[in-house]
Amino acid sequence: MNKERKPPPVWLPWLLVPVIITLLSLFSIWIVRLLKLPWHVPIPQFWGRLIGAILLAVGFFFMISALKTLTLRRASGQEIYKPRTESKLITRGVYAYMRNPIYFAATMLFVGWFFILRVTFLLLVTFLFMILFYLVAKWEEKELAERFGEEYLQYKRTVPFFIPHPQKRLRKRKGQRRTPYDTPA
Repeated sequence: MNKERKPPPVWLPWLLVPVIITLLSLFSIWIVRLLKLPWHVPIPQFWGRLIGAILLAVGFFFMISALKTLTLRRASGQEIYKPRTESKLITRGVYAYMRNPIYFAATMLFVGWFFILRVTFLLLVTFLFMILFYLVAKWEEKELAERFGEEYLQYKRTVPFFIPHPQKRLRKRKGQRRTPYDTPA
């Protein structure tokens, strides 16, 4: 079930992220110019900045919460190459409320910057990144299902994919903390 995997060089993810951002940005700028779309979206400056600031705050909150729960090493994908016995499924913190908080946070950050700057190509970049996040998350789900089996499948059935939804606060039951993905015994 768990195959021995060799991680990519440490520098590879750190190189790929800026390259992907640059390519998607250039592609979005090209689309704006090709379709002769307006460079700026006519959103009133006050409302754009207010909405943008709120979305940036939400995005930073979820990003910091997710990275704090996961650790940067795990968030960068390095732990996926460890044997199953050296790893465990993270279902606490913000991961108790959604399965992909880093992608949700990044989307909120992109949309927040769009509202602040009101530049059309940022809206296109956001849309392209959402497609990319969806595809990567689906690949990660297959990896996690293979790695953690029924434990992950139960988590997947009860915790939303991308957008958190209000749930009851964590509570103690018989001295044990319950999380939203737990099913009653």
